[in-house]
Amino acid sequence: MAGDVAALKDKIQRYLTQSFDNVTIDRDGDFSLRHGSARVFIRACTVQSGDWTYASVWSPFLFGVKPTPELFEYVALHTDDRIFGHLHAHNTDDGVVLGFSQRLLGDYLDEEELTHTVVAIAGTADNLDDELQAQFGGKRFHED
Repeated sequence: MAGDVAALKDKIQRYLTQSFDNVTIDRDGDFSLRHGSARVFIRACTVQSGDWTYASVWSPFLFGVKPTPELFEYVALHTDDRIFGHLHAHNTDDGVVLGFSQRLLGDYLDEEELTHTVVAIAGTADNLDDELQAQFGGKRFHED
């Protein structure tokens, strides 16, 4: 049924646990997995009207980055450099959080699409955290 977020969440859980061996569920009910120094989150969502669903796949990969014109220029000029995913920045009281994310239509989601998207977001975030930490500072999600 279109717009059934519970069915989408079940589908996401089934696909993730079939494809990855390190899937956890956080306190918000989001699925999560680690890749290198990055962590990826996956959430089943529905639009406000409830007519259709989507899967949100995101990785906040650098925290506490100093907000500078150079940082925001970099994000603005490189937000869509990759086939999958979008680079973004969010101001917080503790500095800027850099992230990488992609959304997928939930009502038509298949295992291969979700798996490839999670791998793409995880791999990109794991590379970008090192590259952008060297350039702009901040802390990676996993520093160990």
